[in-house]
Amino acid sequence: MRPLAILLTTLLLTPIVWGQQHDHRTMERGDLLFFEDTAGMGFAVRESTGNYTHVALVETVGDTLWIIDATPRHGVSRHPISLETSNPTIYRLTISFDTAAVLTRAKSLIGQPYDDAFLPDNGKIYCSELIYEVFLDSVGNHLFKSKPMNWRNKDGNLPEYWQNHFKALDMPVPEGVSGTNPTDLSRSPLLRKL
Repeated sequence: MRPLAILLTTLLLTPIVWGQQHDHRTMERGDLLFFEDTAGMGFAVRESTGNYTHVALVETVGDTLWIIDATPRHGVSRHPISLETSNPTIYRLTISFDTAAVLTRAKSLIGQPYDDAFLPDNGKIYCSELIYEVFLDSVGNHLFKSKPMNWRNKDGNLPEYWQNHFKALDMPVPEGVSGTNPTDLSRSPLLRKL
């Protein structure tokens, strides 16, 4: 009887703990949500850069949690997110910044197509590039750093996914081109994990 009581208590308390850890009321406008994916492009991103495969910007309006992000399917878009169907890791900037200006810049990019070539300044945007472009200081300098991109796995090989991806785009792999990725962003000293 005792094991059954422990099991029932655990099952009953699990949603409460989940809700407390991921309650959108603890999030603030301007927080960043980092996601992990292990399929398709997500697997290839993990192989080349680290665990995080996607990043999104939080906007709260009343009781609704919105994110602004860039995805292959929708380009740059703003949409509600359900924390019951996703499991993001939440990060917050450790410095003061103009949240309204960041969100305004992000919203001005809604409708831009997704940048599947991962190139800077080409009229298209990928997820971490969106974050890089909208977080600026008071004189217009980027708060986050870009660096030469790496598409290779830990063994130094170019994963088949990236070979096929860039071949389909009829372009060389942009190895060494300045850019960003979610895992590198998460390592910024300007961010802290909640």
